[in-house]
Amino acid sequence: MAYVKFWGVRGSIPTPGPTTIRYGGNTPCVELRYSDDQFFILDAGSGIRELGNWLLQQGKPVKSHIFISHMHWDHIQGIPFFTPAYIPGNEFTFYGAHEADKKLEDILSDQMNIINFPIELASMAAKFKFKSLFEDIYTINNIKLETFYLNHPGFALGYKFKINEKNIVYISDNEPYPIQPGSPDSIENPEQVLYVEDNNQRLINYLDGAEIFIHDAQYTPNEYKTKYQWGHSPYDYTVNIALQAQIKNLILFHHDPTHDDDFIDQMVESAKRISWQHGSNMTIIAAREGLQLEIS
Repeated sequence: MAYVKFWGVRGSIPTPGPTTIRYGGNTPCVELRYSDDQFFILDAGSGIRELGNWLLQQGKPVKSHIFISHMHWDHIQGIPFFTPAYIPGNEFTFYGAHEADKKLEDILSDQMNIINFPIELASMAAKFKFKSLFEDIYTINNIKLETFYLNHPGFALGYKFKINEKNIVYISDNEPYPIQPGSPDSIENPEQVLYVEDNNQRLINYLDGAEIFIHDAQYTPNEYKTKYQWGHSPYDYTVNIALQAQIKNLILFHHDPTHDDDFIDQMVESAKRISWQHGSNMTIIAAREGLQLEIS
């Protein structure tokens, strides 16, 4: 059985509490299971703690590949609390964008140095491997993987997996490319942000009509005007890219920590209206913890 399951959907910082119960407050972690006993882990935010607890309940050795979209804290902060990593016999391979001046292993180790955490990465009992990725095409466990550089501070990657002849795309943190320099407020029509067509088209070509498209939709269009170059997208951009790429199922992801459940509901309805206005029947939902989408 192949499926996508969400264990963490929030951006920037965990947000537990009564106003985030329905969608969840953990930072990014997605399970991509491509057979009954084999799976990938996409990002290692605080949601990976819950995934780890569930894996322990299965009573089996855990071997998996962990794909980190980028090295900001909200995407790696769950590693120290991922219990399977403390158990001998378990094996994990970490993947992430190549950094020119620092190894992937060192980046992940830094957050667990003795100043920041009582247990160092090297003290975890599972077997770890580390592999840097570029924008390229790879094959991992007979699964085709195509990576894509994103518009986000530092080095960030999007991941496209081909499973059951369907493309599954995970883009956690990504921002539009404006046509003209300056902030969106400098554009003559402040109600519409324009985007560089060649970069748009590269992303659309990469998506290639994906069956499931998970993409950053952290902001409303108005919020984005004051958060230009923060590395995240307004939901209207995400919907428009998905429409042009003829996506089947769009999953709005990386919810802002200031957005409660009701606010996210409103964003979903606004995103759907954009799609309906274009005559599309694309499915649009917001990612929530526990949501599982089958890949048939």
